[in-house]
Amino acid sequence: MKTLNKLRWSGACLGLCLASVLFWSRSAAAEVKLVETDGWTFSINGRVNAFLSGGRGDDFPHPTPGQTHLVMGADGRAANGVPDVGWPSSGQEDMNNKYAAIRVRSGVLPNVLGFGLANQVSDTLVVKAYVELWSTIETLGRDKWAPIIAEARVGYFTASGPWGTATAGRMLGWLGRMSYDIDLAYGHGYGVGLPCTDSLGPACGHIGTGALFPGYSAGIAYSTPVFQGVQLNVGMYDPAVVSGTGDPGDWTHAPYPRGEGALTVTRPFGASNSFKLGVEGLYQPIARVVTTTDPTTMAMTSKNATANIWGVSGGGRVEVGPVRLGASGFRGHGTGIGNVLQTSFSLSDNDGAATGPNGLTYALRTFTGFYGQGAVVIGKLQIGGGYGMAMIDQLAADKVNSNLSVLHTQTGISAEVYYYLADSVVFGLDYFHFKASWYGAPILDANNQATGTKLAGELQNLDFVNLGVTYHW
Repeated sequence: MKTLNKLRWSGACLGLCLASVLFWSRSAAAEVKLVETDGWTFSINGRVNAFLSGGRGDDFPHPTPGQTHLVMGADGRAANGVPDVGWPSSGQEDMNNKYAAIRVRSGVLPNVLGFGLANQVSDTLVVKAYVELWSTIETLGRDKWAPIIAEARVGYFTASGPWGTATAGRMLGWLGRMSYDIDLAYGHGYGVGLPCTDSLGPACGHIGTGALFPGYSAGIAYSTPVFQGVQLNVGMYDPAVVSGTGDPGDWTHAPYPRGEGALTVTRPFGASNSFKLGVEGLYQPIARVVTTTDPTTMAMTSKNATANIWGVSGGGRVEVGPVRLGASGFRGHGTGIGNVLQTSFSLSDNDGAATGPNGLTYALRTFTGFYGQGAVVIGKLQIGGGYGMAMIDQLAADKVNSNLSVLHTQTGISAEVYYYLADSVVFGLDYFHFKASWYGAPILDANNQATGTKLAGELQNLDFVNLGVTYHW
């Protein structure tokens, strides 16, 4: 009863506390303890921010003249605030297909509020529950009256002891974790970088241009104790369906949990220097139903077809005096170019609106990316810059499909300046150049046979400048 009364009292004070506390990155979040009694600790963390974000350049490209075809990403879901490939502006292009607009946006991390309740059960066991809510400040598609719906993005339970840590709930995945950490720590933890879409945030930083966002999903995970700086993290996660169509003939079957994990090494050296290395992996089997029709009897038969989604990533970061450097890379089969396992027409040959001459194959595409970021910290000032590129390998079907120009690369060049007015208040100014290129639609002869030539690939170039402030606790 004493503990409950304390917690009720803390609820009455919560409104005042919310006005004075908010958070940084996942690895650097500092919790504010509100109540500590009878072995229980109730704490919160979070952040609020706002950025004036201006963009100018090419809107999503029109197909190169010469034959009728689609440009991959033109039928994506960016209008609903879900990024795909390329960068469509949701109807803001002018008569020359140019984009120029200024919005007030959330950053890479939007408004965040986290609650933690921990208990020191014994000398060798600590349990904790943690829930985190995310919401943007901008409304969907510039609609002033569209509701802002907070998302319960994180929610998990941990049990920790000398044997390690077990976690169950909704948590960040592992594939791409190093690149995401580098972007938050040295690039866009207090900035915007590339807005994921014109419709809605949070922003992407370098995600989609060489960096991967692991995403959050339900899972059960285990982390070993840290030994000489080495730690192994493994987990089984709720399987993800990657079909962009919902057609049973597409990859709609995900019967088994997804395995993800990482091996990391974190070590200090010298008086105040440190480095961290990590390698990450993901594996998930998927299936679909293949239906064929006998041309003579017209009888239909069905069978199951299987495939495997896999990905590997990794990198490192080092801090020597005022200098911070990080580099990462990834390669994945069916994983996606920026947001891991987010449904997209880019994941496989499944776009019925751009069917090739031999029909849909549903083959999974392969993605590659690399990203480097540097920063220098001088007192309260941090100056940084980064470069990254992500690529899609063409399928055999893509090379003979005159109806589709497949995305080839997405490149990002960034520069950032942050000033720490106080430990909890950071002003940020960042610049981001985004470039996307497409392979170009193959040219076929009168018999629908590949000629070995193709139309010129489409291009898109955009520049963004973002200025804002973050208050975190």
